[in-house]
Amino acid sequence: MLDLKRRKSLKRLAGLGACLAMPSGLFARLSEADVPAWDESFDAIVVGSGFAGSAAMLSLMDNGLSKCVMIEKMPYLGGNSAYSGGSMAVAGTSIQARDGIKDDPALQIADTLKSGHNLNDKALVETMIYAGPQTFEWLVENGVKFKWVSRSGGHSVPRSHSAGAGSYITRPLQDKILAMGGEIRQRVIMDELVFNAKGEVVGIAVREKYQFDFENRGDESENKSGARRFYRAYGGVVLATGGWGADVGFRQEFDPALKESVLTTNHAGATGYTAKKLLADDIKFIDMSYIQRMHVTSADEPFFGFAYRWITRAYAYGIMVNAKTGLRFVNEIADRKVGSDAIWAMNEGGKNPPILIMDMEGTKTVDVKDFQRGLSVGAIKKFDTLDELISYYHINREPFLAQLKRYNEFVARSEADKSYRDPEFGRNYSPYKGRYIKVEKPPFFAARPGPKVHHCMGGVKTNLDCEVYKNDGSLVPNLYAAGELTGGRHGYNRLGSNAVLDCLVYGKRAGAKLASVYNAKRGA
Repeated sequence: MLDLKRRKSLKRLAGLGACLAMPSGLFARLSEADVPAWDESFDAIVVGSGFAGSAAMLSLMDNGLSKCVMIEKMPYLGGNSAYSGGSMAVAGTSIQARDGIKDDPALQIADTLKSGHNLNDKALVETMIYAGPQTFEWLVENGVKFKWVSRSGGHSVPRSHSAGAGSYITRPLQDKILAMGGEIRQRVIMDELVFNAKGEVVGIAVREKYQFDFENRGDESENKSGARRFYRAYGGVVLATGGWGADVGFRQEFDPALKESVLTTNHAGATGYTAKKLLADDIKFIDMSYIQRMHVTSADEPFFGFAYRWITRAYAYGIMVNAKTGLRFVNEIADRKVGSDAIWAMNEGGKNPPILIMDMEGTKTVDVKDFQRGLSVGAIKKFDTLDELISYYHINREPFLAQLKRYNEFVARSEADKSYRDPEFGRNYSPYKGRYIKVEKPPFFAARPGPKVHHCMGGVKTNLDCEVYKNDGSLVPNLYAAGELTGGRHGYNRLGSNAVLDCLVYGKRAGAKLASVYNAKRGA
């Protein structure tokens, strides 16, 4: 089944690439000979201002490049990264040691490959995970303050380290970039890479004062706003433009089920604009059919929303049931693919979202501000008794009460035997600060998870140093890519919090590699 899906994706990709490569003026590869004059010159250019772009930019400057610029097409910085949950999966940190959590990179690698159905590039996975602790400390040194560690679906132990929100990572990095003399520009969109006669990337064509059309997102190539200019890049270009989860037409090229009716967590600017340009430039893409739906978001609010923090903890410390049957239907801490597929299968086109329930003790594991936000918009609801909750959601009462009793017995068994797995779905149960949490103490809280398009596992093929491959297997000189724009790290499905790790580790590596090559060329 996976091989068939992959073959279909490759056919779509080849067809799309062929269409884009047709001589149209819009998508023709841009040669240096066609540049009338360079408007500005830089040591390096970073395209995109999220986790990967910010890490790449700071890494460039850490490694001695002073004249660099990071450009962002939107009128705000950070893209999906800034308002994501911002949890970074790392094995073997001081925070884990503080909380008595035993973990190691080998276990995280095993979890990642299992979730990816071993379709990941193992070398990319190993490099990413072994670099996690060092990257974590680098972030702390640059002003990021991690608050807690929790367990995301598919991970064997709690290893998702949160700073509170994605912007609590991007902003400190951007503040450091500015403090070091780096330049960050908004409303500048990259239209094309510029190649010299040797096939080396020597710069980019951009439009300054670009005005993203929030009312008519559609095909971004129809947006002609902004003034065209040309930026020279002596050392190279790092692409960190993110995924295309908000681009309905482009994502359907690879997964036709992801129609407009399927909501997304992505910000409006997460389009396939850059990817289409790269396809026309003969850049190699992989794993494009693997587009993840995320089930920690609420069916009762748009985009990423506010309830996700509570929902994430409720999967770890609560119970999820089908209201019609009153029964559990999946391991609550399964990975995102398994969880989303199970919800999708029983959801009846949005008519029957599951009910996720946690009691007062479980809800205390959530930061009070995060909890209050979800509560204030109605995505989380409070009930003084189970009877009220059952009545509100029309839950099949007797089967549910019997199910809840069994669930609490499973938690009690896990407290006595750490190796215990429940007989219904093989779930194991983790303590929170040494306490095992049942669902029994009022008041009770509930939410209705609704999977939304979240992450594109596929993208540009790179090596360990983020250098970019062409379709013939050769590397494109002076071109680097990192973050969700790239493929290979996650395989069939991405584990929660591994994307933040991916973006930061490989963004940092991209900047370091570009700087190393450029410094060697100029004898620095």
